[in-house]
Amino acid sequence: VTELAEGLARRVAIALENATRRARQQFASRMRQPVPRPHEPPQIPGVELAVRLEEPDGASSPGGDFYDIFPVGADRWRFVIADVCGTGQEAAAIAGLARHTLRILAREGHGIATVLERLNELIIDEGEQARFLTLVHGEITAGRPARISLACAGHPLPLVLRTASLLPEPAADPQPLLGVIAGLTFSTQTLDLECGDLLLAVTDGVTKRRHGYRLLGDEDGLARLLAESRDLATTAVAARIAQAAREFGAAPLADDMALLVLRAS
Repeated sequence: VTELAEGLARRVAIALENATRRARQQFASRMRQPVPRPHEPPQIPGVELAVRLEEPDGASSPGGDFYDIFPVGADRWRFVIADVCGTGQEAAAIAGLARHTLRILAREGHGIATVLERLNELIIDEGEQARFLTLVHGEITAGRPARISLACAGHPLPLVLRTASLLPEPAADPQPLLGVIAGLTFSTQTLDLECGDLLLAVTDGVTKRRHGYRLLGDEDGLARLLAESRDLATTAVAARIAQAAREFGAAPLADDMALLVLRAS
């Protein structure tokens, strides 16, 4: 009887272990699905938003650039614009993991810095299959002025163009990218956007667009483009910068380009 009971207990333990493993695999599979194209950006009181994502000419595999904007509370929305190293299914898997993780942690009430710290550890835990990730993650608090809190991790610095300024300035300080160094801590910066002020965030498919030895981002190239577009609607700003990036180089577009434009209204 004792042997029978022990054998039954072992079979039950094995069955439970197998069921747990399958559940984890199914969860991981869902988390690694390619990032879906988000719908149109949400309507945020006092804020005009535009987003744009362009893929390389003739692309046959998914890229690692993505953006997302979603509500997290009364008059508060989170946004992210990010770039996973490389292309293909592995890059798309990390992009999907990052997007889902950002949404889950943000909606659970975690601050911007904490979200980046946890996402960094999660990517590192993926081991050799992981890809490093750069991003700008921020929160919009609707109002007049509109309050923006954000952090930039290894990403092209977001730019803020004030109505009274000739050229935009960086909206955040540079911080390390994700997925390389364990135990990182991050900080968050906050700025208020008055009516007419513009915020721009792009992936390096824009700033590293090449013409000979020159990059579009060299010598404040992106800042000048934004300044020249200050009187346009946000959708037109995003379209103009994307078109300028395409026309900057003679070669076909070889990298994804994602853009997020925000204006306080």
